[in-house]
Amino acid sequence: MKILIIQGSPDAGSLSHANAENYYQRAKKLGLDVQMVDLAKDQFDPVLRYGYRKHMEDEAYPNQMQTLIQTADHLAFFFPVWWSAEPAVLKGWFDRVFTPGFAYHYDNGKTIKLLKGKTASLFITSHAPTFFYGLYGGVISRWKHMLLGFCGVKLTHKLILGNMDKTSDTDVKRKQFIKKCANTLIKS
Repeated sequence: MKILIIQGSPDAGSLSHANAENYYQRAKKLGLDVQMVDLAKDQFDPVLRYGYRKHMEDEAYPNQMQTLIQTADHLAFFFPVWWSAEPAVLKGWFDRVFTPGFAYHYDNGKTIKLLKGKTASLFITSHAPTFFYGLYGGVISRWKHMLLGFCGVKLTHKLILGNMDKTSDTDVKRKQFIKKCANTLIKS
C-alpha cells in the first residue's frame, strides 16, 4: 500500500505535526511505501485567487501534489480543528490540489468522482470535547461527505483527541493518541 501523509498544521511544533511524523516513521518501519507533505514547511501560495475560473501563474506545486495523490492508495490527514474547521493552509492546499478535472468533473449535471478506490484517514486534535463531533458531525462529516467523499475517497479511520489544553490533557493521553493513530497502519 502506498500512503501519502498530509500534515496540515502550520505549526511544526504542534501535536499534529508530531503525530504525523510518528505515523510516517511507523509506516517506514512496517516497510510501507510512504511519503509526507508537510504544510508547516512547504512554501506555496494556498490562496485560490481566481476560484476555478482560470489557472494561477504557478501550478507546479499543485501538479506535484496531484501526482503524489494519483500514485497513493491511502491519504492520511493530520490537523488541528480551529473554529470548527481545518487550518487555512490545509483548506488552501485542498482548494489548489483537489481541482475539477483532477478530483472530480461534471458530466451533464452529474458529478463524476475521479479518485474512487482511494481511502483516507483523519487524525484530528481539538479544544472541543471528542463527543461533540459525534453529536454534531462538523468537520468530520464535512470531510467525509463534502470533501473526500465528493471525490470518491472513502474515509476508513477518524480519530479525534479532544479537550486539548484542558486539565484532562496530559502527556500520557497525547502519547496514547499518537500510538493509537499509528496502530491504524496495522489494521488497514
